[in-house]
Amino acid sequence: MPYFNINWNITRACNLRCKHCYYDASTPLEDELSTEQALEVIDEIATTFGSNARVTFGGGEPLMRKDLLEIIAYGHERGLHLMLASNGILLDDDRAVQLKNAGIEEVIIAIDGTQRTHDAIRGNGIFERTVKGARACKAAGLDLVVDPCIMKLNERETAQILDITEQLDARQCRFFHYIAMGRGQHELPDGELDSIRYAENLTQLYEEQNKRRGIEICTTQASQYWVVLKRKEDAGLFVPDFYYNEAPGCRAGIQMLSIKPNGDVVPCPLLEVKVGNLMQTSLRAIMDSSILVNLRIRALKGKCAVCKFKQLCGGCRVRAYRYSGDYLAEDPLCSEVFFEEAQV
Repeated sequence: MPYFNINWNITRACNLRCKHCYYDASTPLEDELSTEQALEVIDEIATTFGSNARVTFGGGEPLMRKDLLEIIAYGHERGLHLMLASNGILLDDDRAVQLKNAGIEEVIIAIDGTQRTHDAIRGNGIFERTVKGARACKAAGLDLVVDPCIMKLNERETAQILDITEQLDARQCRFFHYIAMGRGQHELPDGELDSIRYAENLTQLYEEQNKRRGIEICTTQASQYWVVLKRKEDAGLFVPDFYYNEAPGCRAGIQMLSIKPNGDVVPCPLLEVKVGNLMQTSLRAIMDSSILVNLRIRALKGKCAVCKFKQLCGGCRVRAYRYSGDYLAEDPLCSEVFFEEAQV
């Protein structure tokens, strides 16, 4: 059974001001959960999902929280599988060992291109510090995932990002395709790929995967990548193991939830449709909310409702919501490259 993934933005505090940040991370929220409340959230997750939950601590920059190791250690004690999503620049050999000893299994670090491109997005000198942090994690025995954000600015560096991923001995490169939100709306308002380049990039990801069997190449909100893999499987071609082991397509509310620093719960980190707050409602009750039920049964509209790949793909609910105000609407980035009307 696939793990249930919980992405926990444990603080909005951040030591960088990345141009594409969907959360506009900077200073902490005034009502961020206390240590005691964070431990209560750990209890809620463990009670609801047991050891089948994968919790990723993110931000902002999660290492900005002084009580992070205490929260991680408690989650480990409760039997959860724990990951850390970081920009990497606060990671050194000692910090990586501390994270490993506390219970972190894997560190997810964003590398958005070659040194010049990464620094243009995140700040001068950040690339070298990020790579150093990634190497510290590997030296401590932590699994490593590289998590690039693909946009017009760096899309042509996709292969070079994968080169860097291999050089760092990461197990996976997990591509996120940029959606202009938060700070990105002002700093990179036109940074999203159009439907043609988006389709070309997903095709390139498969071609790279076919060449680079040593790393796993996957996507976060590019649910149409499952259509690419389905067609390859039907043709008798290679597909990576995650195709068989993970929940397919858009997982928002299906195999994923996101917790905000104040305890608000949304279906995925970028889908700003609140389904409850863990300081007011139990996680079990939140799981039964009408919003999450609609997502689980894929009560979709428009092209997504009549597509042959409705269950396999489901379209990105974030893009649907951002462009229409309806989280169940069709994915505006999907094109005829992927869409096939279901036969009645």
